[in-house]
Amino acid sequence: MDQDLSYPDVFVDRLELIWGAGFLSPGGTGEVRRILSNTDLRDKTVLEIGCGIGGPAIVIAGEFHAKKVVGIDIEPQLVERAGRNAAEAGLQDKIELHLVEPGPLPFGDGTFDVVFSKDAIVHIEDKPAIYGEIVRVLSPQGQFVAGDWFASEDADDLAEFELYRNLSHLTFAMQTAVQAEAMMREAGFAAVAMVDRNAWYADFSRAQVERIEGPLRDRLVDVCGQEDYEKMVRVSRANAGAAACGGLRPTHIRATK
Repeated sequence: MDQDLSYPDVFVDRLELIWGAGFLSPGGTGEVRRILSNTDLRDKTVLEIGCGIGGPAIVIAGEFHAKKVVGIDIEPQLVERAGRNAAEAGLQDKIELHLVEPGPLPFGDGTFDVVFSKDAIVHIEDKPAIYGEIVRVLSPQGQFVAGDWFASEDADDLAEFELYRNLSHLTFAMQTAVQAEAMMREAGFAAVAMVDRNAWYADFSRAQVERIEGPLRDRLVDVCGQEDYEKMVRVSRANAGAAACGGLRPTHIRATK
């Protein structure tokens, strides 16, 4: 795997086979719908942090009728692929994509009605800074609606969680839900609400391993080769173990500026 990229093309191809076209994290379109349930995006301007290859932006612009979705990511091959996917969906006029550097968001104060993210903020080390930037770019009463991966309070004591963290090539900066809520309130958010999705993900990740080792096996080997496939199986099993033991806790977040 290319050491300079977290999401090289072959890795992206694997994830799409597992999670669906346009998606780099679990649950695909269905999980985007759940994160955004009871959220009115019609004619709203939305910033997506960590747009990946465009799956969520296409759902937000198409199904949720956002006026404009501005997607940002830090890896050029993802932004390029997201652009192609948006064009194929006929939504290139509603989806605007930017390659950015880690750090402050390159937008003015109060630019967006909604900030959305799906399983991307887990990779950002400086949580107070990113929460502060989200507050800054939101309009008054703007909403932050996201999915993120949190750790349980006792995660560091759970062998299954530590195994997953050590096996994955991705860099995680996981908080607990309590830590995240405190930081968001300190940044200026009000009415912070969280929905723990561990029970769903424990079942989902177990079924995912069965698919990877069963009906998807030959297609995945074709994409990445036997050696990388075997590594993927080990990581997927560890991921399922981290969820089953309660250490890995995907969570939906909703907060208002």
